[in-house]
Amino acid sequence: MSVAAETAPQLDAAARKHRKLWLGAGFVGCIAGSIAFAGPFLSPVLRKHCLPYLPATENTIKLLFSELKGARGPLIDLGSGDGRVVIAAAKQGFIAHGIELNIWLVLYSRLRSLLAGTSSRTKFYRADLWKTDLSPYNSIIVFGGESMMSDLSVKLKKETVANTDIISCRFPLDSNVWDTCSMIEDGHNPLWRYKQSSDKCR
Repeated sequence: MSVAAETAPQLDAAARKHRKLWLGAGFVGCIAGSIAFAGPFLSPVLRKHCLPYLPATENTIKLLFSELKGARGPLIDLGSGDGRVVIAAAKQGFIAHGIELNIWLVLYSRLRSLLAGTSSRTKFYRADLWKTDLSPYNSIIVFGGESMMSDLSVKLKKETVANTDIISCRFPLDSNVWDTCSMIEDGHNPLWRYKQSSDKCR
């Protein structure tokens, strides 16, 4: 038997081994990539206060800014998701900021704002709302979860300054802490407006 005939099976076995190694590495890479991408979307479920990503509808955004008609000054969206509310605020003339824990949504929001031509009036940060100072903002928007509203009500009361407008979507603030200025029904997305002021809702 020739040397070539003897080495051929060995070469085939080595090639199969390399293919298996590459397939294994590719599989592990896909799993790791999936975890890296999905992790920021799933991590809110593991927190004390869950703030899931549920994009606002166009009608909700329209009603939201009808409630903020005449308001000016810096605005912040707590849990800004894909950036649509912040971008809409910029188009309304606000300097608008969004904070969001999901880094992929932060990056997407920045790109979306750039494409919308609003990047000079918007900023998006990866930040925890509980560690964010809200005192610089004159308008605050939150699409909250029911379990977080009591703690959030206290934080807002402590940190906001006089005449700050607050719009809470989907769930109201704690009525023991805040008086409601107005409320709008919008299917599953009702809105409540509050104002930090000695003269209620003026």
